[in-house]
Amino acid sequence: IRRSAVLFLACVLLSLPLTSAYGAQNKEEKAEFLVARRQIQDPFFEHSVVFMLPAPKSPLIVGLIINKPTRVTLGKLFPNTPEFKNRTEPAYFGGPVDVRTPGVVFRSATAPENALKLYGDVYLTFDSDLISKIFQNSQQASKPRMFLGRAQWAPGQLQNEIQRGGWYRIQAEGNLVFSSHPEDLWSTLHSRAAPSKYIRYEFR
Repeated sequence: IRRSAVLFLACVLLSLPLTSAYGAQNKEEKAEFLVARRQIQDPFFEHSVVFMLPAPKSPLIVGLIINKPTRVTLGKLFPNTPEFKNRTEPAYFGGPVDVRTPGVVFRSATAPENALKLYGDVYLTFDSDLISKIFQNSQQASKPRMFLGRAQWAPGQLQNEIQRGGWYRIQAEGNLVFSSHPEDLWSTLHSRAAPSKYIRYEFR
């Protein structure tokens, strides 16, 4: 695992309140999706659904594109690593930043070290030792998902893109991160977020 990703995760964890990254919360977090509007034609973000990471005090805004599986299986990506040798599920394109760095979204009943809590019992890690343990554990209720890279903006940059009509912002449904039909996510969420063409707007 590249050092930059480990440092990034450490900075995010340090920026969060302890109750957000570790331990139980009295109130469930509200996760958010960015859904690319049709105007976006950037090859990295066209038709993308981005799960936004909970980092309110971080100087950067970070997310994972969750609906773009690659053609590379985990077994081919790590042919010399026993935990991945026979894995046939694809790695996902998480975004254009640090694409050589794998991150894994997974479920855990307890808060692991070196992992960022996304919501509920779902966590993200870039830590190589933890990733190995996750894929060694065959008792996972839902399969962990590996993402290569991440999406990243400066606060003003993303706000400008939203104001120019590039993105819809909607409340996330957490289980969609593990969707078995990622190819359908963009069209489904875009239809849900887009204003109906039958609505009439009256200005007074």
